[in-house]
Amino acid sequence: MADHELRTRSVVDAVEDELRDQLLRGEVDAGDGVTEVGVAARFKIGRPTAKAALDRLVNDGILIRNGRRGLIVRVLSDHDIAELYESRIVLESHVAAVLAAQQHLPESATLQNDLLRLAANRNDASVVVASDVQLHHALVQAHGNGRMTRMHSTLMAEAHLCMARVQARQLLRAEQIADEHATILDAIAAGDATAASDLTRDHLERARDKLLATMFEAPTDEDADPAATR
Repeated sequence: MADHELRTRSVVDAVEDELRDQLLRGEVDAGDGVTEVGVAARFKIGRPTAKAALDRLVNDGILIRNGRRGLIVRVLSDHDIAELYESRIVLESHVAAVLAAQQHLPESATLQNDLLRLAANRNDASVVVASDVQLHHALVQAHGNGRMTRMHSTLMAEAHLCMARVQARQLLRAEQIADEHATILDAIAAGDATAASDLTRDHLERARDKLLATMFEAPTDEDADPAATR
């Protein structure tokens, strides 16, 4: 492969990663448009490179095509959230059961939960969210099924976007999330496949129900907790 192709690919990766981070941080509002021309001008790159980066975000469901408006940041409905979490529950509860049957607990999952707790103590919501996402990724990757891993990455891109849009609503305390993660990890380490699966399902159903109950409500002062996520 030519050096030029390698350089072009790395630029696309870098632009994609930066755009993804900005969208997930909510720097562009849901429903707002994103253009190839604007991305090319901002990053001082060619339009084909900008298009390649944006196409990846379309494939992940973060951006959608909307007729004359072009690309817009996706707005997730209650139906989207229900489908998203149903898919995650099916995939992740199965993965937890398989890992438990093998008593295979990836160290990276434990590390991410430790990082989540530290971030909660610092009231660092962005790190809490990142560690939460990476913990779930680590478990699915440890299963070793490449197709499942790719499916899960797509699901988590949407889940992350959804969480970023409602982060100010502070739906669950970060400490509670870490505690729930710990029970799942303990069940995997102990080889209890039924408990690992059931605890994973309960964890995700609780997050789904919180989102569906509050997604379209205005946040209140009582909900404020800067270290909360799904």
